[in-house]
Amino acid sequence: MTCWDVLDLPPDADSRTIKRTYAALLKKTRPDDDPEGFQRLREAYEAALNGQESVMDDASAAVAVEMAAPEPVDGTLPQRYEQALAQGNGLAFEVALLERCISDDTVSDEELRWAFDTFHWLSAWQRLELPAQWLDALASQCRQALRSQLALALAQRNEADFLNAYARRDEHAWLRQPAHAQWFNQTLATLLCDGYFWLPALFEAVRAGQGWPHGGENPCPEDEWQHLLRREQGPAFIAHQRALAVVPPHTAQQRAARLLLAPMTLGQRRAFAQRLSEADWEACRALAARIKADHPDVALSLPGGTAYFWQEWETAVDTWPLALATVLGCVTGALFQAPWFSGVLVSTLGHALVWSMAYVVGGALAWQVWRPLVHRVRVLDESLAVRLPTRLCPTRLPLLPLRDLLPGAIMSVAISVQFGAVAGLVMVATLVVIGAGKRQARTGYKEWSTRHPRKTIGVWGLVTLLLTMMFAALKSFDSHYQVGRNQGLQQWTERVCSRMPRTAQPCQAPATQAQWYGQEAE
Repeated sequence: MTCWDVLDLPPDADSRTIKRTYAALLKKTRPDDDPEGFQRLREAYEAALNGQESVMDDASAAVAVEMAAPEPVDGTLPQRYEQALAQGNGLAFEVALLERCISDDTVSDEELRWAFDTFHWLSAWQRLELPAQWLDALASQCRQALRSQLALALAQRNEADFLNAYARRDEHAWLRQPAHAQWFNQTLATLLCDGYFWLPALFEAVRAGQGWPHGGENPCPEDEWQHLLRREQGPAFIAHQRALAVVPPHTAQQRAARLLLAPMTLGQRRAFAQRLSEADWEACRALAARIKADHPDVALSLPGGTAYFWQEWETAVDTWPLALATVLGCVTGALFQAPWFSGVLVSTLGHALVWSMAYVVGGALAWQVWRPLVHRVRVLDESLAVRLPTRLCPTRLPLLPLRDLLPGAIMSVAISVQFGAVAGLVMVATLVVIGAGKRQARTGYKEWSTRHPRKTIGVWGLVTLLLTMMFAALKSFDSHYQVGRNQGLQQWTERVCSRMPRTAQPCQAPATQAQWYGQEAE
């Protein structure tokens, strides 16, 4: 008795029929009542399944060999399918064709479309006997092909190609299934959210085609839908921000818009960033996050291709020009006033450096107090700044009188009082030279040093060498005008007899050379 006799099935029964029959017989054959009968039924079921799978594999191999050479679809695939049906190999033909569609890139779109229309793959009407892993691979392949076509058109800003590919979605019958339709909604929303370019007509076409209403239930994912609505309003938002960027920056939002979107060079942006307060930086962070999330094309046009090009400036301290000018002014003024032929130049230099450090530290502390105070009168400061000539400014931005000029003027007057007018003039001249250099420089010092590390080391080495040579020259110059012990005029006469009684015989008048200098005269 064969397994087919036990199951009471014909030898060509498919796996679905075998499973249904086995389930029905299990209700009649219980393992507790008839263990031997249950064992025979179990063995017959397994043998029937194995035999059906081996027959399918043999038929699939035969059909695959027959289909190895692809031909046009003009009747060839339908004819072969009719032959396979006539021979009882319809399932094997379908399995072989499914494998070919997955593994063979030469399958044409017409052949693939015929297969989907005929066998209803990836739908509720597909055969249950088809390998699940092959169906998953086919679904992944179809999804990837459709997504790549849409993404490429969107990346190239080709609205026509995108709309054509989207219009052919009805040709993909598998997209009508709920799971695939949900995937398609998610994919379209993600592509539109992440795209560098925003095309209003394209969004309207997709919104209408997918049934994404502005109110009520929406098949588009909620987060992506809110993102798309913000991007839809993006052109008006960016236009508003650009308008804020060119008006006088009286509010934190206006200053943030000016830093990010105003037509300024990188040096001008950095100089402007030095005038921002914590509230301004908070507005910059909010605007940069909005631009990065909703307007990637605008972010790409900003310095460095990012909306966060200013992050290092938030904590940067760019007061080194004033500190350097203060040190040079104090040193120059002190040396100018010093008696050059008294041998005190080195000590004068040290005295000036100590005072310059005191001025720098005191100025830094005063600046921490002055900066937030003057920021409260920013509007007045800006109105006064527009009257100043921009060609005299280091970065062609108007200098703020209260914020920029007043502290420098106070420092210049302070060192002029102590070290003379030359000190104040040198300080002002140093600031002018540094400003001119900044205006002509194409890159900042940090960027230049990063690109040219060896040149940076060489420059600092040269500066160190020059400072060492200057100190050595001053030291050598002083040595020519300094006297040693017992050289030149002394503060008092060194007499041996000055420490002895007047009645001492060696100290009687008139004084001799030995009496004046003692053993040093020998």
